[in-house]
Amino acid sequence: MALALVLVGTTPAQACPAVIKGNGSKLHPEGVAYDRAHGRFVVGSVVHGTVSTVERDGQAKTLVDDPALITTMGLAVRAGRLYVINGDVGISKKSSPATLKKTAGLGIYNAWTGKKIAYYDLGALDPSREHFGNDVAVAPDGTAYVTDSYSGAIYKVKNKAEVFFRDDRLLPAGRGNGANGIVRLPNGDLLIAHSSGRALYKLSNNVLTQVTTDAPIGAPDGLLIDNGQLLAIDNTAANRVISLKSTDNWTTAKVTKSVPWTDKAPTTMAKSPCGVYVLSGRLDQLNPGTDEFWLRRW
Repeated sequence: MALALVLVGTTPAQACPAVIKGNGSKLHPEGVAYDRAHGRFVVGSVVHGTVSTVERDGQAKTLVDDPALITTMGLAVRAGRLYVINGDVGISKKSSPATLKKTAGLGIYNAWTGKKIAYYDLGALDPSREHFGNDVAVAPDGTAYVTDSYSGAIYKVKNKAEVFFRDDRLLPAGRGNGANGIVRLPNGDLLIAHSSGRALYKLSNNVLTQVTTDAPIGAPDGLLIDNGQLLAIDNTAANRVISLKSTDNWTTAKVTKSVPWTDKAPTTMAKSPCGVYVLSGRLDQLNPGTDEFWLRRW
């Protein structure tokens, strides 16, 4: 039975799986989204630069195989469009000296057929800097906000691409990524995870401020807003998922839950009618590689 029949409509409680064991030839997905219109997950691949659909049986089926995509990172689905972030940190089969640490792009595709609608070369907006496209948040009107983990930039794409905001506080702090996961709040503000800086930032009216938290949040990766709370992946050795809540519009936040995660190396999450599912693309096993990945319900 396809996932579309499991996660959409009225179904028995057992029809919502606690875990989906994914299978795809050394895909190692870092990004995931849920396509509500078609009742299926979509996942990327840091190795192949593809996007695949995943249904209840866990079998990955290629939806997008665009030569322009090197490593597929953050994903989003809105209004029948699939938004795909492109980067290159040297772990893809398509990686080359011409693209390594020079790639930040946004591809937009038909979410059902995978046909390309548009591609935006975001790194070309500032070729003097290193680039690594990482994550995307999409507003109701289709405007996309994209993080670049190496350049300190947040890009905005709506029919054209521009540097929406840049701040050196979003650059990497030593080794690792700078700006990483991103979500858009209902009021239009953006929350941005800074992995190597072990921090959470709010971007509001072109002003960047660090969110003060009551407890360490580790190295935040993927972010997701769920029922007014922020879920964040901490991909340090703690290997956990945390939830945060704010009562002052994300000037400060309280860690309300910290859950050690069963699967190693989780990166991000997607919300389906069955709840939030956390992705582990087994990036800890890139060498020699594995065909398995996991979607486990939060």
